[in-house]
Amino acid sequence: TESIFCCLDLLRRVFCTLTNQPTASQLQPVPDISDPLNIKEGNPDLKQEFTHHVMVNYMGVNPFKNRNLFAFFVMQRTDNKIVNADSVFNTGIKQTKPVNVDGVYNLSGEINLGLPARFLKGSVQLGTNLGFDRGRQFINGISNMIHTFSAGPRLQIDASPTERVDVSLTGGLQYNKTNYSLQPVFNTSYFSQTYEAQVNWQLPKGFCASMDFVYTVNNQLADGFNTRVPLWGASVSKSFLRFNRGELKLRVNDILNRNIGASRSSNQNYIEDMRYNTIRRFALLSFTYSLGKTGLNNSNEKEVKMIRR
Repeated sequence: TESIFCCLDLLRRVFCTLTNQPTASQLQPVPDISDPLNIKEGNPDLKQEFTHHVMVNYMGVNPFKNRNLFAFFVMQRTDNKIVNADSVFNTGIKQTKPVNVDGVYNLSGEINLGLPARFLKGSVQLGTNLGFDRGRQFINGISNMIHTFSAGPRLQIDASPTERVDVSLTGGLQYNKTNYSLQPVFNTSYFSQTYEAQVNWQLPKGFCASMDFVYTVNNQLADGFNTRVPLWGASVSKSFLRFNRGELKLRVNDILNRNIGASRSSNQNYIEDMRYNTIRRFALLSFTYSLGKTGLNNSNEKEVKMIRR
């Protein structure tokens, strides 16, 4: 259902229920011994899952005061959730069998507030994301409750000191924490930080120069996995053809050649930190053609759009 309070305010509420049937392998009672140390066995008594989904979404825009507020919250609760029940024997063999449980749910949401910053000739964006998961597993017949919490506040400042220069500065944190009721030794938490800067400069005769810099910091991972990654990119482009429909751009990514990835994943009985190589420095020459008469480069035209989906 929808409630529209004025032309630029929209509140939407959605409720639905989904079902998920167990797979054939989850129902098959014959043990799978293809891996002798990790035996998998189905459960013919499994029931189908029922997931109740509630979403609240709000969008408010005041173009006259250059203010906006976007918020959404999602809640999911699953009945008869299919989870794994592990049995670990003294011989080192682990046997896994799917079972149905209740009390599994997750909450997530995001809020973004935009305010004018007249002294900067721009705007300030404040926002955060929040998440909470409650899962459940079994180890040797004992229930193991898994609680995961995450939060990611951020701040973005957009400024236009001149008609031809746009500057954007962004800073954000991401906090993740996981607790296990049965195995507190596996409790884990870590931070990541991201700082970004971007400058766009409209030059004469259809030229445009752009530069962006992203600095990412990963903290509280295992030794050797905490990374500090600076990513510097730059591009120059030229608009041409009638109505500036064509654009030729040369961009160089990761000028410092320092890009590397790091992440953490956790399960009911292990924590894994990963560090992996990614695509590093490269150059890209591209051509873009616009089918519209407005062209690709209309920096002086500003408009407010509201898209309903």
